[in-house]
Amino acid sequence: MDSLNDETIADIRRRAGLDAKKITRAIQAIREWLDQQPHLPHDIDDGQLEKLFVRCKTSVERSKETLDMYYALKTALPEIFSNRDPTQDWFKRVTNVRTFLPLPQSTEDLDRVTVAALLDPDPDKYSVEDSLKLIFMCADLRLRDDYFMSDILIIDLKNISVQHLAKYTLPIFKKLEACIFKGFNTRVKAVHVINAPQFVDATVNIAKQILKPKIAARIHVHRKGADSLKNSLPVKVLPSEFGGEAGKLRDLWADWVKKMEDNREWFLEQERYKSDETKRPGKSIDSGELFGFQGSFRRLSLD
Repeated sequence: MDSLNDETIADIRRRAGLDAKKITRAIQAIREWLDQQPHLPHDIDDGQLEKLFVRCKTSVERSKETLDMYYALKTALPEIFSNRDPTQDWFKRVTNVRTFLPLPQSTEDLDRVTVAALLDPDPDKYSVEDSLKLIFMCADLRLRDDYFMSDILIIDLKNISVQHLAKYTLPIFKKLEACIFKGFNTRVKAVHVINAPQFVDATVNIAKQILKPKIAARIHVHRKGADSLKNSLPVKVLPSEFGGEAGKLRDLWADWVKKMEDNREWFLEQERYKSDETKRPGKSIDSGELFGFQGSFRRLSLD
Protein backbone atom coordinates (compact mmCIF):
# COMPACT_ATOMS: atom_id res chain seq x y z
CA MET A 1 0.00 0.00 0.00
CA ASP A 2 1.01 3.63 -0.39
CA SER A 3 3.04 4.95 2.50
CA LEU A 4 0.76 7.04 4.68
CA ASN A 5 1.89 10.67 4.51
CA ASP A 6 0.65 14.05 5.68
CA GLU A 7 -0.55 14.96 2.18
CA THR A 8 -2.78 11.87 1.94
CA ILE A 9 -4.19 12.45 5.43
CA ALA A 10 -4.91 16.12 4.63
CA ASP A 11 -6.57 15.19 1.32
CA ILE A 12 -8.85 12.62 2.94
CA ARG A 13 -9.80 15.05 5.70
CA ARG A 14 -10.64 17.67 3.08
CA ARG A 15 -12.76 15.25 1.05
CA ALA A 16 -14.59 14.21 4.24
CA GLY A 17 -15.22 17.84 5.22
CA LEU A 18 -13.11 17.58 8.38
CA ASP A 19 -10.69 19.89 10.16
CA ALA A 20 -8.59 19.35 13.27
CA LYS A 21 -11.30 20.66 15.63
CA LYS A 22 -14.03 18.39 14.22
CA ILE A 23 -11.75 15.37 14.43
CA THR A 24 -10.74 16.15 18.01
CA ARG A 25 -14.38 16.58 19.08
CA ALA A 26 -15.39 13.32 17.40
CA ILE A 27 -12.55 11.33 18.94
CA GLN A 28 -13.33 12.80 22.36
CA ALA A 29 -17.02 11.87 22.04
CA ILE A 30 -16.20 8.29 21.00
CA ARG A 31 -13.71 7.93 23.85
CA GLU A 32 -16.18 9.26 26.42
CA TRP A 33 -18.71 6.68 25.25
CA LEU A 34 -16.08 3.93 25.16
CA ASP A 35 -15.07 4.67 28.76
CA GLN A 36 -18.63 3.81 29.78
CA GLN A 37 -18.63 0.41 28.06
CA PRO A 38 -17.32 -2.21 30.52
CA HIS A 39 -17.50 -4.97 27.92
CA LEU A 40 -15.24 -3.33 25.31
CA PRO A 41 -11.45 -2.89 25.05
CA HIS A 42 -10.32 0.71 25.51
CA ASP A 43 -6.87 0.43 23.91
CA ILE A 44 -7.34 2.08 20.53
CA ASP A 45 -5.29 5.01 19.28
CA ASP A 46 -6.56 8.33 17.94
CA GLY A 47 -5.45 7.54 14.39
CA GLN A 48 -7.64 4.44 14.23
CA LEU A 49 -10.59 6.35 15.70
CA GLU A 50 -10.17 9.03 13.05
CA LYS A 51 -10.17 6.41 10.28
CA LEU A 52 -13.24 4.81 11.84
CA PHE A 53 -14.99 8.20 11.91
CA VAL A 54 -14.25 8.74 8.20
CA ARG A 55 -15.38 5.20 7.30
CA CYS A 56 -18.63 5.90 9.16
CA LYS A 57 -19.26 9.04 7.06
CA THR A 58 -18.30 11.32 9.96
CA SER A 59 -21.10 10.04 12.18
CA VAL A 60 -20.17 9.64 15.85
CA GLU A 61 -23.18 7.38 16.50
CA ARG A 62 -22.36 5.12 13.57
CA SER A 63 -18.75 5.00 14.76
CA LYS A 64 -19.92 3.80 18.19
CA GLU A 65 -22.15 1.15 16.64
CA THR A 66 -19.40 -0.08 14.31
CA LEU A 67 -16.80 -0.27 17.08
CA ASP A 68 -19.17 -2.20 19.33
CA MET A 69 -20.13 -4.57 16.52
CA TYR A 70 -16.50 -5.08 15.50
CA TYR A 71 -15.52 -6.31 18.95
CA ALA A 72 -18.76 -8.29 19.34
CA LEU A 73 -18.17 -10.15 16.08
CA LYS A 74 -14.62 -11.01 17.17
CA THR A 75 -16.18 -12.75 20.18
CA ALA A 76 -19.06 -14.31 18.23
CA LEU A 77 -16.87 -15.71 15.43
CA PRO A 78 -13.72 -17.29 16.91
CA GLU A 79 -13.42 -19.47 13.80
CA ILE A 80 -12.57 -16.27 11.89
CA PHE A 81 -10.89 -14.05 14.47
CA SER A 82 -8.87 -16.53 16.56
CA ASN A 83 -5.76 -18.65 15.92
CA ARG A 84 -4.44 -16.21 13.33
CA ASP A 85 -0.79 -17.19 13.47
CA PRO A 86 0.78 -16.63 10.02
CA THR A 87 3.52 -19.16 10.75
CA GLN A 88 1.05 -22.05 10.98
CA ASP A 89 0.36 -24.54 8.18
CA TRP A 90 -3.17 -23.29 7.47
CA PHE A 91 -1.76 -19.86 6.55
CA LYS A 92 0.81 -21.34 4.19
CA ARG A 93 -1.91 -23.40 2.52
CA VAL A 94 -4.46 -20.62 2.08
CA THR A 95 -1.96 -18.05 0.79
CA ASN A 96 -0.83 -20.55 -1.85
CA VAL A 97 -4.44 -21.12 -2.90
CA ARG A 98 -5.87 -17.59 -3.02
CA THR A 99 -5.22 -13.86 -2.68
CA PHE A 100 -6.91 -11.02 -0.92
CA LEU A 101 -4.50 -8.34 -2.02
CA PRO A 102 -4.79 -4.59 -1.41
CA LEU A 103 -3.00 -3.11 -4.41
CA PRO A 104 -0.07 -0.77 -3.64
CA GLN A 105 -1.42 2.41 -5.21
CA SER A 106 -4.76 4.03 -4.46
CA THR A 107 -6.89 5.61 -7.17
CA GLU A 108 -7.02 9.36 -7.75
CA ASP A 109 -10.13 9.41 -5.56
CA LEU A 110 -8.08 7.76 -2.78
CA ASP A 111 -9.99 4.47 -3.06
CA ARG A 112 -8.21 1.19 -2.30
CA VAL A 113 -8.49 -1.62 -4.87
CA THR A 114 -8.28 -5.19 -3.57
CA VAL A 115 -7.92 -8.33 -5.71
CA ALA A 116 -9.53 -11.61 -4.62
CA ALA A 117 -8.28 -14.37 -6.90
CA LEU A 118 -7.77 -18.12 -6.87
CA LEU A 119 -4.18 -19.15 -7.53
CA ASP A 120 -4.87 -22.89 -7.38
CA PRO A 121 -7.95 -24.29 -9.18
CA ASP A 122 -8.18 -27.46 -7.04
CA PRO A 123 -11.38 -27.16 -4.93
CA ASP A 124 -10.11 -29.83 -2.52
CA LYS A 125 -7.41 -27.39 -1.39
CA TYR A 126 -9.89 -24.55 -0.81
CA SER A 127 -11.05 -23.91 2.76
CA VAL A 128 -13.82 -21.35 3.28
CA GLU A 129 -12.97 -20.97 6.99
CA ASP A 130 -9.29 -20.31 6.26
CA SER A 131 -10.25 -17.94 3.45
CA LEU A 132 -12.46 -15.87 5.75
CA LYS A 133 -9.73 -15.82 8.38
CA LEU A 134 -7.25 -14.57 5.77
CA ILE A 135 -9.64 -11.91 4.44
CA PHE A 136 -10.15 -10.36 7.85
CA MET A 137 -6.47 -10.57 8.76
CA CYS A 138 -5.90 -8.41 5.68
CA ALA A 139 -8.76 -6.13 6.70
CA ASP A 140 -7.40 -5.72 10.23
CA LEU A 141 -3.95 -4.81 8.97
CA ARG A 142 -5.50 -2.21 6.71
CA LEU A 143 -7.45 -0.72 9.63
CA ARG A 144 -4.11 -0.15 11.29
CA ASP A 145 -1.98 0.99 8.34
CA ASP A 146 -4.21 2.20 5.52
CA TYR A 147 -6.22 5.41 5.08
CA PHE A 148 -8.66 5.61 2.17
CA MET A 149 -12.06 6.86 1.12
CA SER A 150 -13.76 3.73 -0.24
CA ASP A 151 -13.10 0.14 -1.29
CA ILE A 152 -13.12 -1.29 -4.80
CA LEU A 153 -13.02 -5.09 -5.04
CA ILE A 154 -11.91 -7.11 -8.05
CA ILE A 155 -13.02 -10.76 -7.86
CA ASP A 156 -11.22 -12.89 -10.45
CA LEU A 157 -13.15 -16.12 -11.11
CA LYS A 158 -10.73 -17.52 -13.67
CA ASN A 159 -10.06 -20.68 -11.62
CA ILE A 160 -13.50 -21.04 -9.99
CA SER A 161 -15.55 -24.22 -10.20
CA VAL A 162 -18.98 -25.35 -9.07
CA GLN A 163 -17.26 -27.27 -6.28
CA HIS A 164 -15.82 -24.02 -4.92
CA LEU A 165 -19.20 -22.30 -4.90
CA ALA A 166 -20.86 -25.27 -3.19
CA LYS A 167 -18.71 -24.62 -0.12
CA TYR A 168 -20.45 -21.28 0.48
CA THR A 169 -23.71 -21.73 2.40
CA LEU A 170 -26.26 -19.06 3.23
CA PRO A 171 -25.10 -18.80 6.90
CA ILE A 172 -21.54 -18.22 5.65
CA PHE A 173 -22.76 -15.45 3.35
CA LYS A 174 -24.60 -13.89 6.29
CA LYS A 175 -21.54 -13.99 8.54
CA LEU A 176 -19.42 -12.51 5.76
CA GLU A 177 -21.94 -9.73 5.22
CA ALA A 178 -22.10 -8.95 8.96
CA CYS A 179 -18.33 -8.66 9.21
CA ILE A 180 -17.91 -6.55 6.07
CA PHE A 181 -20.75 -4.10 6.60
CA LYS A 182 -21.43 -4.12 10.35
CA GLY A 183 -18.07 -4.86 11.91
CA PHE A 184 -15.79 -3.09 9.43
CA ASN A 185 -18.39 -0.69 7.98
CA THR A 186 -16.80 -1.15 4.57
CA ARG A 187 -17.66 1.59 2.07
CA VAL A 188 -17.94 -0.35 -1.18
CA LYS A 189 -17.66 1.85 -4.24
CA ALA A 190 -17.66 -0.99 -6.76
CA VAL A 191 -17.25 -4.76 -7.12
CA HIS A 192 -15.85 -5.97 -10.45
CA VAL A 193 -16.33 -9.69 -11.09
CA ILE A 194 -14.04 -10.73 -13.95
CA ASN A 195 -13.66 -13.96 -15.94
CA ALA A 196 -17.13 -14.91 -14.73
CA PRO A 197 -18.43 -18.23 -16.11
CA GLN A 198 -22.15 -18.60 -16.68
CA PHE A 199 -22.67 -20.89 -13.68
CA VAL A 200 -21.82 -18.15 -11.17
CA ASP A 201 -24.93 -16.17 -12.11
CA ALA A 202 -27.02 -17.93 -9.47
CA THR A 203 -24.46 -17.10 -6.77
CA VAL A 204 -24.27 -13.47 -7.87
CA ASN A 205 -28.06 -13.25 -7.76
CA ILE A 206 -28.13 -14.69 -4.22
CA ALA A 207 -25.50 -12.15 -3.16
CA LYS A 208 -27.54 -9.32 -4.66
CA GLN A 209 -30.62 -10.48 -2.74
CA ILE A 210 -28.70 -10.52 0.54
CA LEU A 211 -27.03 -7.15 0.02
CA LYS A 212 -28.65 -3.75 0.26
CA PRO A 213 -29.93 -2.60 -3.16
CA LYS A 214 -27.41 0.25 -3.44
CA ILE A 215 -24.54 -2.21 -2.87
CA ALA A 216 -26.03 -4.81 -5.23
CA ALA A 217 -26.21 -2.15 -7.93
CA ARG A 218 -22.44 -1.64 -7.66
CA ILE A 219 -21.64 -5.24 -8.68
CA HIS A 220 -20.38 -5.34 -12.28
CA VAL A 221 -19.88 -8.69 -14.02
CA HIS A 222 -17.24 -8.87 -16.78
CA ARG A 223 -17.59 -12.00 -18.90
CA LYS A 224 -14.39 -12.00 -20.94
CA GLY A 225 -11.11 -11.28 -19.25
CA ALA A 226 -10.04 -8.12 -17.51
CA ASP A 227 -9.67 -5.75 -20.47
CA SER A 228 -12.82 -3.81 -19.58
CA LEU A 229 -11.41 -3.02 -16.13
CA LYS A 230 -9.33 -0.31 -17.76
CA ASN A 231 -12.56 1.53 -18.51
CA SER A 232 -13.23 1.81 -14.78
CA LEU A 233 -9.84 1.81 -13.05
CA PRO A 234 -6.52 3.53 -13.76
CA VAL A 235 -3.89 1.35 -15.43
CA LYS A 236 -1.22 2.39 -12.90
CA VAL A 237 -3.21 0.71 -10.09
CA LEU A 238 -3.83 -2.64 -11.79
CA PRO A 239 -1.48 -5.65 -11.86
CA SER A 240 0.03 -6.65 -15.18
CA GLU A 241 -2.28 -9.68 -15.52
CA PHE A 242 -5.16 -7.21 -15.76
CA GLY A 243 -3.39 -4.98 -18.29
CA GLY A 244 -1.94 -2.70 -15.63
CA GLU A 245 1.41 -1.27 -14.60
CA ALA A 246 1.58 -2.17 -10.88
CA GLY A 247 3.58 -5.38 -11.30
CA LYS A 248 2.78 -9.08 -11.32
CA LEU A 249 -0.04 -10.27 -9.08
CA ARG A 250 1.95 -13.14 -7.55
CA ASP A 251 4.86 -10.83 -6.72
CA LEU A 252 2.58 -8.26 -5.12
CA TRP A 253 0.85 -11.03 -3.16
CA ALA A 254 4.18 -12.43 -1.96
CA ASP A 255 5.06 -8.98 -0.58
CA TRP A 256 1.72 -8.75 1.23
CA VAL A 257 2.04 -12.27 2.66
CA LYS A 258 5.46 -11.33 4.02
CA LYS A 259 3.94 -8.23 5.62
CA MET A 260 1.41 -10.42 7.42
CA GLU A 261 4.14 -12.84 8.50
CA ASP A 262 6.23 -9.93 9.79
CA ASN A 263 3.25 -8.85 11.91
CA ARG A 264 2.81 -12.21 13.65
CA GLU A 265 3.16 -10.80 17.17
CA TRP A 266 0.65 -8.06 16.40
CA PHE A 267 -1.94 -10.55 15.12
CA LEU A 268 -1.53 -12.72 18.19
CA GLU A 269 -1.87 -9.67 20.46
CA GLN A 270 -5.04 -8.54 18.67
CA GLU A 271 -6.86 -11.75 19.60
CA ARG A 272 -7.40 -10.46 23.13
CA TYR A 273 -9.11 -7.29 21.89
CA LYS A 274 -12.74 -8.37 21.75
CA SER A 275 -15.94 -7.87 23.70
CA ASP A 276 -16.55 -9.51 27.07
CA GLU A 277 -20.22 -10.34 26.66
CA THR A 278 -20.62 -11.21 30.35
CA LYS A 279 -20.09 -7.52 31.11
CA ARG A 280 -22.30 -6.05 28.37
CA PRO A 281 -24.98 -3.75 29.84
CA GLY A 282 -28.56 -3.93 28.60
CA LYS A 283 -30.68 -6.64 27.06
CA SER A 284 -29.49 -9.55 24.99
CA ILE A 285 -29.29 -9.31 21.23
CA ASP A 286 -30.64 -12.08 19.02
CA SER A 287 -28.12 -13.46 16.57
CA GLY A 288 -30.77 -12.90 13.91
CA GLU A 289 -29.80 -9.24 14.20
CA LEU A 290 -26.16 -10.19 13.70
CA PHE A 291 -26.38 -12.83 11.00
CA GLY A 292 -30.02 -13.33 10.09
CA PHE A 293 -30.51 -16.66 11.88
CA GLN A 294 -31.57 -17.63 15.37
CA GLY A 295 -29.54 -17.65 18.58
CA SER A 296 -28.74 -15.14 21.27
CA PHE A 297 -26.15 -12.51 22.07
CA ARG A 298 -26.03 -9.41 24.25
CA ARG A 299 -27.60 -6.24 22.86
CA LEU A 300 -25.30 -3.53 21.56
CA SER A 301 -25.14 -0.51 23.89
CA LEU A 302 -24.84 2.85 22.13
CA ASP A 303 -26.00 5.26 24.83
